[in-house]
Amino acid sequence: MDTTGTITSFSSAPMTRFSIGGDSYGVQDASTSYSLTNPDPQTLRFEVKQGDYAWYDSSSVDRSEVSGVNNIPGGTPIALNYQFMVEPNGPNGSFVNTADGWFIVGQMHNDDWSSGVGTSPPFAIQLVGNHLQIVARYVQPGQDPSNGAGNVQMLTLWTDPNPIQTGVYNNIQIQADVSNTGGGYLKVSINGTQVVNYSGPLGYGQATNWEYGIYRSSAPETVAVDYRNMTLLTGAAATSTQPTTPTQPTTPTTPTTPNVAPTVTQVAASPGTGTEHVGDVVTLTLTLSEAVTVTGKPTLSLNDGASATYVGGSGTSTLTFQTTVASTNTNTSALAITGVNLASGVSITDSGGLAANLSGAVKTFSGLQISNTPIMPTQPTTPTTPTTPTTPTTPSTPTVTTPVLSVADSSLWVAGRGGHVDLGTTLSTTDPNDKVSLNIKGLPKYETITTGDGTTFRGGDITLTSAQVASGLTLTSYYRGNAHPVATLTLTASAKDPVTGAVTSATPQTITVTDPRPSATSGSTTNQDHGLHHHLGSGSSTLAATAPQTTSLANYDTAKGSQASHSFALLNQYLAGSSGRVDGGQIAAAISNGAAWVQNAFLTKPHH
Repeated sequence: MDTTGTITSFSSAPMTRFSIGGDSYGVQDASTSYSLTNPDPQTLRFEVKQGDYAWYDSSSVDRSEVSGVNNIPGGTPIALNYQFMVEPNGPNGSFVNTADGWFIVGQMHNDDWSSGVGTSPPFAIQLVGNHLQIVARYVQPGQDPSNGAGNVQMLTLWTDPNPIQTGVYNNIQIQADVSNTGGGYLKVSINGTQVVNYSGPLGYGQATNWEYGIYRSSAPETVAVDYRNMTLLTGAAATSTQPTTPTQPTTPTTPTTPNVAPTVTQVAASPGTGTEHVGDVVTLTLTLSEAVTVTGKPTLSLNDGASATYVGGSGTSTLTFQTTVASTNTNTSALAITGVNLASGVSITDSGGLAANLSGAVKTFSGLQISNTPIMPTQPTTPTTPTTPTTPTTPSTPTVTTPVLSVADSSLWVAGRGGHVDLGTTLSTTDPNDKVSLNIKGLPKYETITTGDGTTFRGGDITLTSAQVASGLTLTSYYRGNAHPVATLTLTASAKDPVTGAVTSATPQTITVTDPRPSATSGSTTNQDHGLHHHLGSGSSTLAATAPQTTSLANYDTAKGSQASHSFALLNQYLAGSSGRVDGGQIAAAISNGAAWVQNAFLTKPHH
């Protein structure tokens, strides 16, 4: 490659490639006219609006990125140099970012094909609000790096205390060695000042590739960023300007950890929707930008007149509060946190003793209703004949109503290696007081089910709440074998009366899930916790007429060879199924049109 970052053969179409400084990059965007542009031979401009996502994403993310085609083996020195600018999108030339999950503008992406699971990037340059931030992640050798496994260690190495300036290019220099077995390091300088000087485990023991642009949890504001003079060096060429080893490798040096107050980045409620009555418990969770220490018992003020009491989480970045609905609460159609209360001697601070900024805890939970009316059995009936009193009837026992389970499709197809499919299930009941749940049996070990709030379930016997089912269920397959496994999932909807404890269940229904044998050229992708996705090129299998498939950029040539072999196999089948009258012209035409031989419809059409 050259060291000028010159862009050649530019294309903005998804699944195509072009060159940056001699390195090949694949396009991952929403295929709009503004998603990716090339203002000059050194510059790329990325823009997203809400609802702009790549072909393999869900609607919960916005994406416009380019991704390096070639993986860099672990333990290889890496040097990145480029200039980065955000464009103003707010009042008075400011930059506005309300994405409440993540906003990544550059990442060293893990080789999830080799890991077999979706992962978050080993290191990333991201935006928290309008502040630039650098984070790193790793697992110990041999551990599962998926977010749901709980093994990933995340380090917030630097957060800029100052808001990012719009319309100004920042010179960014990165040197790294992504290794979790010794020798790992990450050193970052911005505008000539070193802000990160970390030495220690980095990554998950797999190869990585450089990916940049815009990748965020979906947000309403339009954003645009510009990159120019992107250069990437590896191996000996990357070490010529490597900084010296820090004297304290495991503790980033100043200004790696500036004195920035922890902030609330996410607020959640469980349950998230429905009506909660007297005696029901609501759990509220605050996620902060870094681990905090809690002293005493902080509380949250609620708009129903009650408060939620701190339960736990000190020493982590997630604090849990709970409130129990009482008859004294005010009825409300949408529960809301109105403030955080810190009585005398109560505090929430970071490791340096700096008090957390808790203004972000204020949030309204649309659809979560509070009712101060208890759920009670019906009262005894009044005797109808006053002159001849009758014995009052026994108070009626609240009944439990059988819920209704709807399954959109009882036969599903899902690609292995990270492919996903919507289970298409809904639950309903005519009794709003019943607690409705869904039990799923038969989920194989190579498949998971993820709810709309990002919770992932594994195992052959799992139970989900009605709120989790309503949020949407996605089945993901990590099957990597060469067979065609078929799993039968048994789904049983149940309802429980909250007063009597009576339980009833609907007739079980089944969904058959087929995992076709993955070819060397196909795979599916998933988005998360920052998403399992792959770097796809222009080639794609024409067998995608019945289910979406994508072709790995790195294996495009192999895919063409596989298609040719399949063509001759189909030709033999055609000859064997003919009536004995072979038309040489038909055979020649069929061979010249190779694409037709890989259409399933060609097998079923009579050729007589």
